[in-house]
Amino acid sequence: MNLLLCEPYEVDTGGRTELKGPRAEHLRKILKLKTGDSVAAGIIGQGSGTGRIEKLSPGHALLTISITNPPEALYPLSLAVGMVRPIQTRRILKTAASFGIREILFVPTALGEASYREAKIWDTYRDFLVEGASQGGICSLPEVRLFDSLEEFLESTRHRGGRILFDLAEAAAPPLEKSGEALILIGSERGWTDRERRRIRDAGFQLRGLGRRILTTESACTAATALTLRELGLF
Repeated sequence: MNLLLCEPYEVDTGGRTELKGPRAEHLRKILKLKTGDSVAAGIIGQGSGTGRIEKLSPGHALLTISITNPPEALYPLSLAVGMVRPIQTRRILKTAASFGIREILFVPTALGEASYREAKIWDTYRDFLVEGASQGGICSLPEVRLFDSLEEFLESTRHRGGRILFDLAEAAAPPLEKSGEALILIGSERGWTDRERRRIRDAGFQLRGLGRRILTTESACTAATALTLRELGLF
């Protein structure tokens, strides 16, 4: 945890917040702080600054947060990924949020399990975004959207710029514009069918490879995100 994050409803008008559970224990056991110490802190969507510890005991912390920096602008990058197992979804949410991208889109695929769309993780997915943003040291969270079909996703994003399908291929899409925007698409664990690939290409996505090795979905998401942000001139 590089930035202690609080939800706006957890903080009163004077900046005071009372934390119970893991965050309080992290301050005490991991950071080894004590009453009177300060920690980097922020309020989601409002900004970051410092939190002064007023009281600290097992499982309980009382802090006063002072905001000195406005919320960060998220990178103009959207990550779309085929539906995967909940444990992979959790990792993707956390890592994408730590990068500070603006959007994460989840798309059903023909070879993926339909049950992933109804998994319980979608009841608590925001927790993983907060954990990722805390790791990245930012107080802004990406938007998350679930689609009901590949067709719905392609129709919804047909006017986006910088659309790239990362896949097992040698092809290289045209370079992205510096300071532009991008939408990158990664397949699920079992990849795409030939029909899906044709649909995606016909919808205007450019093809780009991630090398000859077969990566896990979360590894591909991380690699593609980093490469795209660098190409946009944001790294």
